[in-house]
Amino acid sequence: MNKKEQQNTYLLVGSRIISRVGDIMFDFANNTFLSSVNVKSLMLVGIYQTLENIISVIFNLFGGVLSDNFQRKRIIILTDILSGVLCLALSFISNQQWLIYAVVITNIILAFFSSFSGPAYKAFTKEVVEADNISKLNSLLESFITVVKVVVPLVSVSLYGLLGLYGILRLDGITFIASGLLILFIRPILEESTGKQVFSLSKIFSDLFEGGRYLASQKEILYLVILSAIVNFFLAAYNLLLPYSNQMFPRVTVGLYGVFLGAEAVGGLIGASLSSILNKVLKIKTMILYLGVSGVFLSLTPMVYCVFPSAYMLALYPALFNLFLTMFNLQFFSYIQKNVDNVFLGRVFGIIFTVAILFMPIGTMTFTFLLSPKNIFNFVIVGLSIGGISLLFYRIFSKRLR
Repeated sequence: MNKKEQQNTYLLVGSRIISRVGDIMFDFANNTFLSSVNVKSLMLVGIYQTLENIISVIFNLFGGVLSDNFQRKRIIILTDILSGVLCLALSFISNQQWLIYAVVITNIILAFFSSFSGPAYKAFTKEVVEADNISKLNSLLESFITVVKVVVPLVSVSLYGLLGLYGILRLDGITFIASGLLILFIRPILEESTGKQVFSLSKIFSDLFEGGRYLASQKEILYLVILSAIVNFFLAAYNLLLPYSNQMFPRVTVGLYGVFLGAEAVGGLIGASLSSILNKVLKIKTMILYLGVSGVFLSLTPMVYCVFPSAYMLALYPALFNLFLTMFNLQFFSYIQKNVDNVFLGRVFGIIFTVAILFMPIGTMTFTFLLSPKNIFNFVIVGLSIGGISLLFYRIFSKRLR
């Protein structure tokens, strides 16, 4: 990387970290507050989370269209600063009943903003570093975000006890605004965003259709998106089963859920670090191979349990699973960023995010009925399913790329 790319990388990574910290603290504080309100708190938390997902499904597609028609840098700055202002305003509502409604409404608005900033962030990466450095930037981002996911929830518990809801909301406001200001200092090396000013409802749907048609014409990318969607379906089963780890493996007496989460984090960090080293040139079959290997390691967990019923031996396999899954995810996004025309990049990411969100709850509902939390072979089913799907798509790409 040259000096300009390095500065852009530091600013983008710093902004993303600060923004992610704000997201996690906001959700933690609001979930804690809503869950403690009254006996109907479970319904409130359910409404809070469900509305967020619905908004994301609806508006991710439109967010992709917007990021392809206006400067992505401005979209990110505007959404971050407005999110910060909303959090600060929320912290001054003293009436609890009004605060309950305001928290839910504010979360809907922030989900709306996120639907526009998410595709813009992913597409903006192509404008801040050269194509050869995209994979390195994504690996760096993933490494820091993984650390944030592990550390911030633990810190949030102490901060919430120390500052309370209002203090956390004010801190959230500051983090969102700081995140937007960091983006302000980025100097893009590529400014291909069209910046069109004429915009209408008919044009939104026209551009959305055009983006879908473009994706359909790029067969390799389309197949990768389909593969990612199917994998998300099975990952929903894994996420659903994880809290029931001790029921699946009853001979282990320590809290396996926490152990597995920690192992995942370590595996993710190693995978993010290895990703930029091992794949200077992005190859579709290689990334699919990573995905297949991740499924194989997950499927080995029950076998290891039967021979070595140790928490630490078991933790090795979710760690390896997440290591190779992280490598697949990073290479997947890097490949999309590098190979999709910049004019359509936002719309393609909008489609990817929408499909991902749709398939996760469908998978959760499906496997809620199909799987038993006490079945020792649950991870075999999920792991071999991911491995089998990977093998199928590996053969498809072998024929296409021959």
